[in-house]
Amino acid sequence: MIEAFCDWLSTTSLSVAFQSANWFVPLVQTVHIIAVAILLMTLYLIGIRLLGLNSQSPSLAATMTKSRVWIWSALCVLLVTGALLTITEPARELLNWVFRTKMVLVLLLAIIVAIVQSRLRRDPDYWAASEPRRLVGRCVGALVLIIGAGIITAGRWIAYV
Repeated sequence: MIEAFCDWLSTTSLSVAFQSANWFVPLVQTVHIIAVAILLMTLYLIGIRLLGLNSQSPSLAATMTKSRVWIWSALCVLLVTGALLTITEPARELLNWVFRTKMVLVLLLAIIVAIVQSRLRRDPDYWAASEPRRLVGRCVGALVLIIGAGIITAGRWIAYV
């Protein structure tokens, strides 16, 4: 079923137009990679803060407030550029288990960020209020760093699997 969809999508006029323009894929990939860098650097700052490794920086709530626009804007750019790249080469993306893994990791990361943000919105000191919360915060911070590395790795592997 997915193969049939990929075959159909790759023959649409939009996909053919994207495939025919030599400049299209490099341009969209460049924007996509820049958005990945912005997203992950921002999330790594938050992850490091959750781990408690950078206690000299502004509070986690302040960091998250400043980062909110960058995070969600980068995710929107990634959604658009990723969709454009998928339209251009549907089989390369949709039939690839590494691509699917990357998408699951991105979704998981977005959910984690939304949870961290919602807790901080209700209580700016939520992740520092008690020792159990600090421990969970450290685990969440480590998870953000690990998932981010997984996304980067999966993104590179897509071309080789």
